[in-house]
Amino acid sequence: MINNEQEQFARNHIPTAFFDSDKIISYLKLHDKVGSEIFDLALKQNIKRNIRLVTEGVGYTVINTDIFVKRIPFYFYVPDFDKKQRGDLLSFFCEFQNYELPENIETVYTALEKLTYTYKLSVPDIMSYPIKITGYHGRNDIFFNWVDYLNLCHKFNINNYFPDNFLFEYNKLLELDGKHPIIYEPGLIGFNENFIRCNNEIIISGEFPCDRNNIPALKWIGVWIENASYVKTTDCYSTGNSKTLEKQLHIGITPYTKIYMPNIYNKNDGHDIWYPIYFGPRVMELNNNVFKHYRKKLNATQQNLADAVGVDLRTYQKWEKGDCIPEGYNLIRLMNYLNIETVQEFIVNEPIIDDNFEKFRNRTSYNT
Repeated sequence: MINNEQEQFARNHIPTAFFDSDKIISYLKLHDKVGSEIFDLALKQNIKRNIRLVTEGVGYTVINTDIFVKRIPFYFYVPDFDKKQRGDLLSFFCEFQNYELPENIETVYTALEKLTYTYKLSVPDIMSYPIKITGYHGRNDIFFNWVDYLNLCHKFNINNYFPDNFLFEYNKLLELDGKHPIIYEPGLIGFNENFIRCNNEIIISGEFPCDRNNIPALKWIGVWIENASYVKTTDCYSTGNSKTLEKQLHIGITPYTKIYMPNIYNKNDGHDIWYPIYFGPRVMELNNNVFKHYRKKLNATQQNLADAVGVDLRTYQKWEKGDCIPEGYNLIRLMNYLNIETVQEFIVNEPIIDDNFEKFRNRTSYNT
């Protein structure tokens, strides 16, 4: 049951274009607990647009009437597309694996109440901001990081509540608070590739922290770069044509460049591993073990390889043993016969085991 003040609060926050506020108020006056049937009761008939509402087990459990009234601004929020509002309450439950669990449901509502009633943010801004900066619904990871960011803003008396460069500003406050900043690992680019090469650039994609001038914060980006000529970012945009956290990292390669990426193949026994993806020609060391490895895969003999390339057996044996290196044309012949797609296969390039990225965090320079 509700009092007059609660009734007025409810009427102020129920959009009557979509919901029957009288039916909702009548229900609340008669019940101490509110079931999900109130949403079917509340929705007006013949609404021309799709209204997404939480239901029992998907963002909602039976609760006391007093709590329900406090959450009415979330339950009955309908974005106004003409005002470029996005998202709704159901968006916050899309990516929970166990969205029916009461503790998951309450985690979302506790955060929403804090943003609304403590930090005085508007419901449209709360619903829209995570989608605006990511381009996706249901990014609970970003939402809860944003809640933590707002807590830190409140702690340090900062009022930059909706930064375009959220990842950068959040990491700044984490460091200010004496906590480990987040290392943002790359995603995929192109046709589900870990990276692509375009002329003299290696291009990597992901949600990367950049400052207001779009300069990448390399100490917080999970790419290990040595001796690049430059590192810069370009923006990516959502379907709504707004800039998102997604960036493309362009790395200018030189004869001395080395680039590693973390965990792109697997984690070995749970360890974080930096795998080499590019070594420039002046830092390449031939790995002669590759010849034997690929020869064994073909079930070929050393004589077979020597005949295929057109050299005598003794010459090939020296290559496989590491006594000398095949010249360019012979190397191409070997790659052709052994079905080796890239010269990077021949390079000695041991991965770096780096639990929790401690080695990366302790580097003094991130493009040396």
